[in-house]
Formats: sequence, structure tokens, C-alpha cells
Amino acid sequence: MSLTFLLMTIVPLLAFAIADAMAGLKTGVILAIVLSAAMFAANWWMMGQFDPIGLIEPVFFIVLGFVSLRLKKSIYFKFQPVVVNVLSALLLAGFQIAGQPLLVRWAPLMDNMVPSEQKGILTSPLMLAKFATLSHVLIYPFLIHAAWVAWAALKKSNWTWVGVRLAGYPLLLGTVVLVLILG
Repeated sequence: MSLTFLLMTIVPLLAFAIADAMAGLKTGVILAIVLSAAMFAANWWMMGQFDPIGLIEPVFFIVLGFVSLRLKKSIYFKFQPVVVNVLSALLLAGFQIAGQPLLVRWAPLMDNMVPSEQKGILTSPLMLAKFATLSHVLIYPFLIHAAWVAWAALKKSNWTWVGVRLAGYPLLLGTVVLVLILG
């Protein structure tokens, strides 16, 4: 998980919570949409290519943001991470069922992003086996986090929702570390 990816998801969420508390739903949603689009553009520029998976966050920020504005309820915007997590789990599961674990398919792309002296590490047979396991195991934390965020969106304040949303990163990172060490 890259720093850019984390910024693409964290910055718009924090901006939404702060702007919603200070200036209202409309300002919060619009600011989050603009920041999400800017972060996507920065990621595209840094990677040097269009990443369709990276488009998931901004598209759902826009779609669910406009639904929230139209219906004047923040709950739809707050469900963006739930939708993204469920779609991520389904994407991983679909590739897993098809016998082509997604992280194994992404390994060459990720390998192109590492310094030249480390090329080939991510596409070694050992790492590909770990990526295959990780592709399978990550389905479950995505689904658990989706349920947790949905609960927070429905029952808790914006700040609790942001905290629960952000707690997904240590959950996912911990899963990655465990699988890479033990797997």
C-alpha cells in the first residue's frame, strides 16, 4: 500500500469530517470530492499510467457524494468505504475463483515501480506464492472492515466513523505483514 494510496483515501475523509462539522454537509462532500479527484490525478501522474483500480475511490466519492447532497443525508457518503471494501473483496474473490490471484497479476506492475537494483524480487516464485495467499486472505479483512464502517456510519458520529474508517489500514497492513512473514 503506497503513501499516495493512503493519502487518496485519508485526506478526503478528514476533509469531509472537518468541513461537515464547520460548514455543513455540502461543503464537506464537495471538498472531499475535489480532494479525491486531485489525489487520483497525482497518483496517475506519479505512476505514469492510468490505474483503473485507483479510480474506485474517487468515483464512489463522487457518486455517493452527489446522492448525499441530493437527499441531504451524509449516510450515503459515509457508505463509500463500505462499497469500496465490499467491491475490493469481491474483486479479490473473483480473481481467486478464476485461479488468477489479483496480487499475482499485479506483481509485474509493482515490480516496475521498485528501484532497478531490487527488480525481480516481487516476481520471484517465493513472493508470487505469498501474493497468492495474500490475495485470498485479504478478502476477509475487507469484509470485516466494511461491516464495521457500516455500523459506525449508521450508529456513530462523524469522528467515530472517521476513526473506524482509518482503523481499517492497520487491520489490512497487519494482515499483509502476517501473511508475508508467516505465509
